[in-house]
Amino acid sequence: MTVGPSGCDAVPGRFAYVHLLQWATDITIAGNSTTRIVLFEEQRWRADDASGRLVRSRYPAGQQPTDDSTYYPGELDGPIGPITADPAALTAHIDATQPRFLGPTSVIRGLVSLLGWRTPSQAARSAVITVLRDTPEMTYHASVTDRAGRTGIGASATSDDIRFLLILNPTTGELLAYERAALTPPPGSDRTGPLVDDYQLFLVHNRANSSNNS
Repeated sequence: MTVGPSGCDAVPGRFAYVHLLQWATDITIAGNSTTRIVLFEEQRWRADDASGRLVRSRYPAGQQPTDDSTYYPGELDGPIGPITADPAALTAHIDATQPRFLGPTSVIRGLVSLLGWRTPSQAARSAVITVLRDTPEMTYHASVTDRAGRTGIGASATSDDIRFLLILNPTTGELLAYERAALTPPPGSDRTGPLVDDYQLFLVHNRANSSNNS
């Protein structure tokens, strides 16, 4: 694929702004373990000095109200600065948290950690594609539809019967979605087939001048 420009490339702002929905598992054990999926909505702001803000809401809310956390310089995880446009440096950033010797799934986990908090430039998105292309044992999917109905290309890897999948915009290379699926039920589980236990749908990657607005 060729990574083209995105509308956010020309948007100024101190903070990368990311808006996403996440479906995650909530496991209750009573005799046999039962699993339900809980929906979270997150708004994330991150500056190049690793400061920022996270607003997280849960649906249904239950006894957990919206969490609003502020992070001071250096408090957010990951490397200081924007996502690099150099594939070798990007690989080093991934290795710092998800060593590549653990296999291709570590590359996907490392990339979603970086992309989930940042708005990469066109050159940085091209570096992401290069890293995926140069990772052995990666499986590619020509057409994958995310939960917003958007069609992208997929890159996946499987380890211990758990599949990790990235869905990317085929024109811009922007991250559309991330999925982690347990392909076989654990012993004693009430389910009979694969379970998507973490799904992140990225609605917005943009920039903002302040963490008080999007």
